[in-house]
Amino acid sequence: MKRYNQVGLLYFIIHFLVEITSFYVLTSYFSTPIVWGLCLLYDSLAFVPQGFFGFLRDKGIRVNFAVLGTVLTSLSLVLLHFDVNAIIVIISVALGNCLVHIHGAELTLRSSPGKIAPSAVFVSGGSFGVVTGKLLSTHGVAVPWVLALNLLTLIPIFIAEKLKTGDGEKNLEQYHFSNEKINGVTVVLLATFVVIVRAYMGYGIPTSWNKTELQTVLLYCSMGVGKGLGGILADKIGIRLTALISTVGALPFMIFGAEQMEISLIGVALFSMTMAVTLALIVSRLRHYPGIAFGFTTVGLFAGSLPFFFYRVQSVTVNDIIITLLTVPCVVILWIICAKPKKKQSDQTAIPEETESLQTVKKENDI
Repeated sequence: MKRYNQVGLLYFIIHFLVEITSFYVLTSYFSTPIVWGLCLLYDSLAFVPQGFFGFLRDKGIRVNFAVLGTVLTSLSLVLLHFDVNAIIVIISVALGNCLVHIHGAELTLRSSPGKIAPSAVFVSGGSFGVVTGKLLSTHGVAVPWVLALNLLTLIPIFIAEKLKTGDGEKNLEQYHFSNEKINGVTVVLLATFVVIVRAYMGYGIPTSWNKTELQTVLLYCSMGVGKGLGGILADKIGIRLTALISTVGALPFMIFGAEQMEISLIGVALFSMTMAVTLALIVSRLRHYPGIAFGFTTVGLFAGSLPFFFYRVQSVTVNDIIITLLTVPCVVILWIICAKPKKKQSDQTAIPEETESLQTVKKENDI
């Protein structure tokens, strides 16, 4: 396995473990009257500051944010165990999650020579960790066991650091997923808009079938698989086709799967693939600032989820209409700003062979 894929897989594990801790802590407060405010506080601190910390990494700060983040998430579990004020606990776990996220994003992007799959695989680990953390909390698993799991994060963190080779600047120069004819600022802003829409739609996907623990596990696993698959397909078949599959392809499954789990899960997986698409687009225009690039996506996620803290559409029909109306501009935007598929090199490779044959004949004639 190539080094950059190893880094992506290691950070899949790291992300999985850190989300277990984060949602174990969050779920512990679900029965409290202030759970709404705690969740909003968590999202704002876990998502919004990532661009700032990413900027520090882009500028060469040598602090290992993944280690520091693990210390903070571990501290949050200790504080939870001793029943310290909930706000302090949430601040600790949210900032820890934020630091691990941005370090993993920056490292996977810098380690990979223009491939988005390692970063997509890293991000996908979070979905599996979220549902695992919720289950551990609801089933009453004691804090020390979760703390032990969280501390295990340090092992893959240090292994990933050993796999680093240089500063990765040459690797960053190889990200070419966006349409180079479109202005860079325009690409970043439009891709961020798609992230906002994706986050909003993610909360609004009709899943009235989701009533059991197994169904919840399948839902989150579908999200995780989709996120990773989006990166793999973008590298294999091109970003434009991947974007088309993940938007247009997902729509009928999401709409008609409201009451049917199997159909809905396909839609959720396809829809989740847009994560890798938007990250690849933004990184392509902020090549030497991968931390800031990832920060744009996390701010977009927060902005898209924010409306649901204040109002939630109850009607399935209205939800379906909103999802359809939001999908259309996203399809158009992604079609415009995604790079076109590369032309096959078969014709070009035939030319050197033909030239070589002609040179051979010329030499024979000269002799």
